[in-house]
Amino acid sequence: MAIAIFFIAAAMAVAGGIGVVSFRQPIRSVLSLVVVMIALSVLFLLLSAQFIFVAQIIVYAGAVMVLFLFVIALLGPAKEIAKSRLRFQASLSALFVLALFGLLWAMLQGVTYRQPDKTADMSIFGTVQSIGLGLFTKFLYPFELTSLLLLVAAIGAIYLSRKEGDDR
Repeated sequence: MAIAIFFIAAAMAVAGGIGVVSFRQPIRSVLSLVVVMIALSVLFLLLSAQFIFVAQIIVYAGAVMVLFLFVIALLGPAKEIAKSRLRFQASLSALFVLALFGLLWAMLQGVTYRQPDKTADMSIFGTVQSIGLGLFTKFLYPFELTSLLLLVAAIGAIYLSRKEGDDR
């Protein structure tokens, strides 16, 4: 049953990803991205990472996508720009994609696959306890640095959004 759910979620993620890049309307692209985020959260649930599953839905599929929808709705539809293509643009793009796939293939040649370590306790993987323990012990300094970076970004956004002559 878990394998069937995995393949359904993977197919949803791939279909949503294709929808993100193929739809012309930005609203439909954002909704396709919501499908990708929900499918990704199902994959986290299959890995027994319940906290990451819930956080993925609440933070990404919920808050971030709603923010994207509001920005797109407030900005309105973009004006169509005249397309100017070079004669060799399509062939150059195809060559670039082939080069990327060749690079990916060359990188995967050196990868060896092995079974995961059986000594690790997988029953606590992705739980709130294990994430909290990791954040406040092993990863305390990167966690604090990230919070400081977000604080500076928020202060910078507030400063940049002020209008000239606004002393509030």
